[in-house]
Amino acid sequence: MPPASTSVAELDNGPVVLGFDIGGTNLRLGLVTPDNRLVEPHKTESSPLFAGADPMHRFGDYLAAYLAGALGGRTLCAISGGFPSTVSANRRTVISTTNIPALQNLLVADDLARFGVPVVIDRDTNNLLRFDLADHQLTRSGIVIGCYIGTGLGNAIAINGRMLVGRHGVAGELGHVPVHGNSRICGCGNRGCVETVASGRALQEGLRARVCGSAIEDVFTCCAGEEFVQRVLVHAAEAVATEINILDPDAVVLGGGVVQMRDFPRQVFEDLVRTFIRKPLPAEDTTFVYSRPGHHNGVLGAGLAAWDSFNAQHTEHRQETQ
Repeated sequence: MPPASTSVAELDNGPVVLGFDIGGTNLRLGLVTPDNRLVEPHKTESSPLFAGADPMHRFGDYLAAYLAGALGGRTLCAISGGFPSTVSANRRTVISTTNIPALQNLLVADDLARFGVPVVIDRDTNNLLRFDLADHQLTRSGIVIGCYIGTGLGNAIAINGRMLVGRHGVAGELGHVPVHGNSRICGCGNRGCVETVASGRALQEGLRARVCGSAIEDVFTCCAGEEFVQRVLVHAAEAVATEINILDPDAVVLGGGVVQMRDFPRQVFEDLVRTFIRKPLPAEDTTFVYSRPGHHNGVLGAGLAAWDSFNAQHTEHRQETQ
């Protein structure tokens, strides 16, 4: 795969798409070339943009200001982004967002139509998996699942290279599978979702209760053997194994902020997952790969989605005019 970023001097003209990745803490964006190189990467805090009334108007103004300084002589072909949300099946509307209260029932594609280019939106985890499929050169046929353990438990499913969307657009909500006996209220409003006990948030709660002063980034270094850490790993392994048992995937991508923490016990976690997978198969032949550490993977995945859509539209147009 080409390098993830490129200097402005190397790419001072030509076509690009604007990719963005919205998280609960930060918004990351950048221009993405047809060969998936990142130009003018940028980061800002999410909360000032997505607080209060009319968040899409503020977001649109922010994108306009960014493009005014970043585009130069380049041609903008599309805008594409990932939301930590449920997204409508037609990929035009953000339905609900657990961790950003202002991002509810927003007509994103319509709100960004002022830029005069196609707008492509998706769940953030789908864009992460798009990046990982390309980065690991995973097969375009068969099934690949992405399990991203971060603040919550994110998930994406690719079948023959295409993201599973579902009837309402909300397929792949692994983090919201209920756990029997779990009475915790999830940010989605339901009780007992697995991400309340299998996520960075659950690790943070355990660390806070321990009152040791350690930072969350060091939890696997200073507390690896403690019960609250092992409990989170077991719950996460059960969730991942459940999806493996249902889908029998060709590969399982593991990523997210928790997985990329210092001293995350990869082999221990893989062994835990295998204890819950159906024997003898797929337990004896499950392939795990890991996301490359990087803050802009979601931006590059959004770029891949945009270029796929852009090229498909142009191919369809050529066929219609022939």
